[in-house]
This record gives sequence, C-alpha cells and structure tokens, in this order.
Amino acid sequence: MSATDGDRISGCRDGNDVVSAFLLITVLTILLALLVRRIHRKRGGGPLVVEEKAPTFRVLALGPQGSGKTLLLASMYQRLKTPTGQCYFLTATHEDVLVLNKWYLQMADTAASGAWPMGTAKGETRNFNFTVKTHVEGTALTILHLKYLEYAGELLTEIQDAGSGKQKELFEQIDSADALIGVIDGYRLRQHLDGHPEGPIHLERTLNALLPIMIEGSAPISFVITKWDLLVDVHPDESTRLGIVRDVLTSNEHFRSLVSLRSATRVVRLIPVSAVGPGFADIGPDGQIVKVPQGAVHPTNVDVPLSAVVPDMFDQVESRLDRGTLAALGAEVRRRTQQGALESLASLTAFTGQVAGRALLAAFGPSAAIVGDSLLGLFLDSRMGRPGEHQVRLDQELSEAERRIERFRLARRRVLYDMRRKVDVLEGRLPHSRLSDGR
Repeated sequence: MSATDGDRISGCRDGNDVVSAFLLITVLTILLALLVRRIHRKRGGGPLVVEEKAPTFRVLALGPQGSGKTLLLASMYQRLKTPTGQCYFLTATHEDVLVLNKWYLQMADTAASGAWPMGTAKGETRNFNFTVKTHVEGTALTILHLKYLEYAGELLTEIQDAGSGKQKELFEQIDSADALIGVIDGYRLRQHLDGHPEGPIHLERTLNALLPIMIEGSAPISFVITKWDLLVDVHPDESTRLGIVRDVLTSNEHFRSLVSLRSATRVVRLIPVSAVGPGFADIGPDGQIVKVPQGAVHPTNVDVPLSAVVPDMFDQVESRLDRGTLAALGAEVRRRTQQGALESLASLTAFTGQVAGRALLAAFGPSAAIVGDSLLGLFLDSRMGRPGEHQVRLDQELSEAERRIERFRLARRRVLYDMRRKVDVLEGRLPHSRLSDGR
C-alpha cells in the first residue's frame, strides 16, 4: 500500500469519525429531550422547572472630572427605563433609581439655581447594577444584567496616597470588563476646534489617562463624545461634524495606534451623545456651560453606549474564532432554528461539551465558565436574528414549561435584535462612528 493510499484511508477514517460523532451527539440530544418529556408526563404534567440564568456583563466607564459621566448615566437610564423605541427596558435598585432620578431632575431644572449635578470626585467609584428586561404576555422577563462601574480618570494620572489600593482595584476591573467606555469631553473638543489654548491641553490629558490602559485591554471600546450639542455649529452636517472630531482624535499618534492595533478583531466606536440635547445649554461669556432659560431636555444617542455592549462583545468574540469553530457554530445556529424548547436546551448542553463550544467559551474568557450554558445560549440566539411572526405564535400543544422556555428564547432574540438595531442605525447615519472592523 502506498503512502497516498494510507493518507486516503486515514482521511476517510477521520471523516467517518466526525460523522459518527455528529450522529451520536444528535441522537443523544433527541433522547435527552424525549426523556425530559417522558419524565414530565409521568409527573402528570405538573410544573417542570427548566430555567436559563441571565448572564451578567461588566461595563467600565472612565473619564476625567467634568467630562459628563454623571449626566450621561442619568440620561441613559431615563431613556431606557421604559420600552420606548425598543422592546427592552432597564431596572435598578430603588436606591439607585432615586439617585439617578435626582441627578436627572437637577440637570433638567432651569428654573432654580441652574446648578448641574455633582460629578465623580477624585478616587470615587460609582457602581450601578442594571437589569435588562422585556415584556412577554404581560410578564417582565429578565434577559441579562449590566454591572456599570464609573471611575474618575484622575485616578490614573495623579499620585495616590500611600497604601491606597484604588489604582490596583481599577486595573483589576479593567482586566475583567466586558466593555470599556472612554468619556471624552465635547466641550474641550469645541475649545480645541476654536483655537482655545486649554482645549488641546485637556484633550491630551484625557487621552494620556485613557489610552495606555485601553491599549493593554481586550474588551470592545466605545469612546463617547459628551456635550455633542455644544459642537452643533462646527458644521451643519452631523456626519461631517463627527468626521472633523475623528480627525482631531486620530491626529494623536497613540489614539491611532489603539484603533489600528488588532483592528480586525477588536471593536472600537466613536459615539457622540448629548445628555440634554440641542438648545438646552450654551457656552457663557466666561466660558462656563450654562442652561438656557426655559430649555427642554431632549437627550441624543444616550441609549447607544449600553445597547452596544452585548452586540459588540459578541461580534468581537466571533471575529477571533477559527474557520472550523465558525463552521460548527453556523451548523449549531441552523439546528437551533429548527428545534423546540427542550430540544434546544439539550442541544445546547451537548454543544457546550464539544470542541467548538469549548473554544467559544474560551474566547469569552475565564469568567464565562460560571454561566457557560446561558452565555452560549444568548450568543447563539443573537446569531438567529429577529423571530418571525410564525415563530412568535407558540404551539398550543407544548407543555407550560416548554412554552415558558420558548417565550424566553423568542423574547431574548427580540431584545438582542433591538440592541443591534440601535448600533446599526447609528452607523448608517454616522459612518465615522465605526473606528475599527472587529467583526
């Protein structure tokens, strides 16, 4: 027998092994689903509890004092606290809601002292836990959690007191973050464009604080340009205006390096936002930002940074997978579109144990192992697109447990579709908002 014949036989054996393994996994998946159904029927159709945990994603926002982090957060929550313009909404603890509402009302108040809410103090950490929910048949379902941490950028640029562990804590949070938000003060950019000497100084200080740690990280980045309303007269066309700001930022060699570094496998965005919207604030004669009497708050793009977290993370993870894993992932997504509630759960369990499933979990990082199945389920559903009307009408023959699982899967797909839609709309309107490939 020749070497070529041996190779051909070996290749056939390998192919047969793959086919056999695939058939075995398929059979086991079907048997597991049937077993669950049978156990359920033996119990007389009583309640069958099969739940998927909602994964938690960690978001870290970093920016200098006065850059607008507090107003962004307050306005972001107000925009997303009800399902207006999207199928999902945010909830938080009662204490956090009171704080966020207080900031928002103080920001919107033009009749009182005109004062703005207090920003993040040096060394201060703000921690908010948001839950993303959606309504299905009158019931609010939890889809995922967002842990939002906010730091003042001065923590990175100023010498800390002896024994302070704040910087070490911040670096640990950055390493474990699923998404990074770098806040850049639009007022300072306006000064830069106007030729004011303080503009370039403050911008350089901001980038010196943000870029070194973000270059070392691996999470997707959204650079948020706050106070976008103050730049409205830089150019009448918003896309051209963002292009001008982008040119200012990329004139910094370190910013260019961050964007180009691993550009194909890391998502980097530029998102212009205004917590108050056009016509609410202006730059006074003394250079301070003042509220316009009788002004009304109309936030702009404040919902995009949080909505982009999961889609960007998933795109970035997928961009790092090899061809074999991508092929297996595509096959699993196609199977999932044809499966019922219990079959999809059984198939997910099998997929998690396969080479492709393990590779996908590894791409998410060490923390993914804690909520492996639920994270993979969320990821696979995000690749299935928005459910059609025929999929929303659930089979009346399904057990209540199966209907509950199916409702959750369809609701999750709608939420993920709406999150991605917000990002796609922004990119369609403002092409300069996408700084890297990363998908």
